[in-house]
Amino acid sequence: MIALTLALGAASAIAQKDSAAREPVVAPLRSKDMKPGYGVVESVTAVQLARSGQPVYRIGVRMPDGSVQFRDLDKPEFKVGDNVLLTNAGDIVPD
Repeated sequence: MIALTLALGAASAIAQKDSAAREPVVAPLRSKDMKPGYGVVESVTAVQLARSGQPVYRIGVRMPDGSVQFRDLDKPEFKVGDNVLLTNAGDIVPD
């Protein structure tokens, strides 16, 4: 039983490492591209930041004018279809 538990733990660790290796590597978002406003979450994608290698969730938000803005979050706090507010500070809050 202990051997099975250890084997499952090792398999899980390998799967997590493989999953992290397949996450797209993206450049950090530029604050000058961020504009405040209301929108609807269109996508939630696990990515890795190019400079730091930090895993984050890139949230795509469709704005009323049809444009899409992105924000990076540490946790997947939102799901597709959520109404949100993008703040001046670059945060996402529920609407």
